[in-house]
Amino acid sequence: MVKKWLSKLFRSPKSPKDDITTARRESEIQKKMKHIQNIDTQLLSLDNQIEEAKRKKSDLMNQRWSVQGMPSTWSNNNSENKILVEVTHESDQFWSIHDKLRETMDDAWISKIWHVQNSSLWTYYSFQKSKLTMAGINHNERHVWHGTSSLDPSVIYNDQKDGFTMQFSIHGAWGEGIYFSNQSCFSDQNSYEPSRRDRIRRTTERPDFMEGEKEMFLAKLLVGNEIRISRSHGFTSGDLQRMTEVDVKSGTRYITVTGEDNRQDNKSNVWIVYENGRAYPDYLVRYYNGQRDPERTPYRTREEASRKKHSKRILTKGDKDLPEFLTTLAMSDPHTVQWEFFDVGWVPYLQTAHEQLEAAYLNSLSDGNEGNYDVVRVKGIDFSYDVNIKTMTQTNVEIGTKRDVRRYV
Repeated sequence: MVKKWLSKLFRSPKSPKDDITTARRESEIQKKMKHIQNIDTQLLSLDNQIEEAKRKKSDLMNQRWSVQGMPSTWSNNNSENKILVEVTHESDQFWSIHDKLRETMDDAWISKIWHVQNSSLWTYYSFQKSKLTMAGINHNERHVWHGTSSLDPSVIYNDQKDGFTMQFSIHGAWGEGIYFSNQSCFSDQNSYEPSRRDRIRRTTERPDFMEGEKEMFLAKLLVGNEIRISRSHGFTSGDLQRMTEVDVKSGTRYITVTGEDNRQDNKSNVWIVYENGRAYPDYLVRYYNGQRDPERTPYRTREEASRKKHSKRILTKGDKDLPEFLTTLAMSDPHTVQWEFFDVGWVPYLQTAHEQLEAAYLNSLSDGNEGNYDVVRVKGIDFSYDVNIKTMTQTNVEIGTKRDVRRYV
């Protein structure tokens, strides 16, 4: 205690210099804190500017795509401008193409699908479409299959002008031309399987092929005015090309030859064109035949993929009673809801049909409903359709084709 008292007694008094030093230190700390706050404010401002720039870039890209007429199914998040954009196994596009492939090949399974986003090639294809319009010819656009045989598909999807050209045409039953089919089994005969040399030289934009895998295109084709000719006629290529110019009797200019191939159990409509630029390689499909390989094809059905896709959606009161296929909540604002069908791209229903479908959908969720509202008949521009609210599919009443349906919010 004595030592402690003596220490206090003889301690040097605090000098004014010490107070000045302490004040300076506090001032320096305050300056640093203020500087840090200024930096943080600038960083926050930059973050806001970056987000605004991203939104503006997205808007401008959408405007550009709209002016160019780019497909609505193209991804505008393709910052690296890749020509091949992979379609996921959970997407509606994947399963619509899967169903189309298996219409005539029920043992086929898809490993991968790429959406071809070649803006130069699409612009030229759109130009060809405009030429038909100016000539007064109906586009008669179709989605058809095309196999490239020994030619690597990259030669077509990387091209900057024509894509499908007479340079790589084949000589078939209707002469030398570019052949397309509505049935996958016909084009499967000319599907691409890489040779050993191709495996060595092939680019890295597509992963290596696994055992038994093949590729072919699902293409958009401008059929225009077509003339049907039997494959038994035995015309030469020159004869066929002349027949696609102008019909002497009617004065109609035919630009496509069509016929029916009967060599397989499934009759296939075939379209043959004899000029460049009339088709666009919309999707590149890699597939195999036989038993499903879970490593390559993780889902057996669309329903499995849909459950995976929506497994993390937010549940609300009563949501456990909703069917698994529903991807939106029943109490959505009716002004933001849109009913659409898939035709290699989502297409909105007419307003009357939309109102019918939304009313049936809400009724299907009501207590006591026993399936009275599962199927609704709606009118389109050309046909009538039966829309199944439970399975989210539509069936063309006149011709029987089926398409996927969604309720989009």
